[in-house]
Formats: sequence, C-alpha cells, structure tokens
Amino acid sequence: MCGRFTLTVHSLEEVALGFDAAVEPTLFESYRPRYNIAPGDTHWILRSKEGRRHIVPADWGLINHWATDPSVGFKQINARAETLNERPAFREAFRSRRCIVVADGFYEWRGPRNAREPLWFHAPDRSLLLFGGLYESWKDPATGEWRRTFSIITTPANKLVEPIHDRMPAIIDDNELDAWLTGDPPKHMLVPAPEAALAFQPASVRVNTAEHDDPDLLDENDPRAKKQLSLF
Repeated sequence: MCGRFTLTVHSLEEVALGFDAAVEPTLFESYRPRYNIAPGDTHWILRSKEGRRHIVPADWGLINHWATDPSVGFKQINARAETLNERPAFREAFRSRRCIVVADGFYEWRGPRNAREPLWFHAPDRSLLLFGGLYESWKDPATGEWRRTFSIITTPANKLVEPIHDRMPAIIDDNELDAWLTGDPPKHMLVPAPEAALAFQPASVRVNTAEHDDPDLLDENDPRAKKQLSLF
C-alpha cells in the first residue's frame, strides 16, 4: 500500500508549469511543501477537463458519490490495479475519472513493530513522481457541500521495493500522461515501475507520527528526533 507520501516542491506555480496545467489563482496561497502527507489530508491532483490539464485540491481517501458515511474514505486510500474493473468502488472512476496524484516520494517501513524505520523512496534526481489515481466528488448530505476525493492506485512491488513491502504506488510514465488522463482505461500502464526509476534513503523516525511535517523528516539524523528521544 501507500500510506504516506511527500511533495516537497517549493511552489504550486512550479508544479503547474511542469505539467502545463491551469490552476485557480486563489489556490496558490494555500500551497505549502509537504513532507508527511497522510490519509484524510487535502492534497493536489492533476486531471483533464474540457481538453485542458488542471491542478485541483482533493482529500486523500476516495468517497463514492453514493456513500452515506464519509469514513469509507479511510478504507479507500489505495486501489489495487489488479481489481479496478471488478470493484464497484473503483470501476466507474477507473473508466472516466483518472488523475495524477502529484508527489516526489513515498514512505515504507522496515524493522520490528516496536522499532519501525521509515524509508523514503524517490526518483534518483528528486524529480516529480506521477502516481496513478482515481477521483470522485461526494455531496455531504448534512451540509450540501461537495468534496473532491482521491485514491492512489497500487501495483505489486518492483525488486527495489519488494524487500520492504509487497505493494507500491503505480507510477505513470511522463510520455503517457495524456493517455492516462483521457484515453481508454489503460491497464498496461499499471505495472511495477522499473527499479531504476526509484532510489531510497532512511528517513527520520518522526515520520511515524502523522502530525510531524517538516524538512528534517527526510534526514535519518534528524536533530529533532534525537532531542525527542532524549526526553525519555
């Protein structure tokens, strides 16, 4: 699965330029680099609408339009590539509401349960990673307000990730971006990324707490972690 990820780019303008995507001007001020994105958080997705790429905010955890309880979103942060056409929760979105979840890394953990060590997987050149995603819009029956939500598609792990976890995010090749966003359901894209597409490094143990979100999380020698441990 993918349970935490990052987007450390300094500005939304930089992301938008990289994708030649439109962004509602009022959204630029709400952007900040993220070092520990967790389920339920609002993040940025890239979608195609009326022949144009758009970057829009969405909450992580897909809530189907027919859902009566929004807590289902926490059970649908990931969608397995192998069963997208079979599961009602994802089948319709896979056909017509595919997106890119904009990221530059994701975390997985190794070690015993009581001493979990986070690892940060990222592109060797620290460039953006294009996670294949699905999105939905859900209307809150209590308030009448609409929420946009998303799920990250996962594939079996490649040989680099496999010793740590058996699943990984589906990473869409840059050259197939428009085909992913607008073409027919492209199952052939949902395969493990080549090993050379990723590198990894140990991260701070403070990643284990979702409330921590700062640049030091990418440093295994995080001074804040050492200070925290010294209190006990």
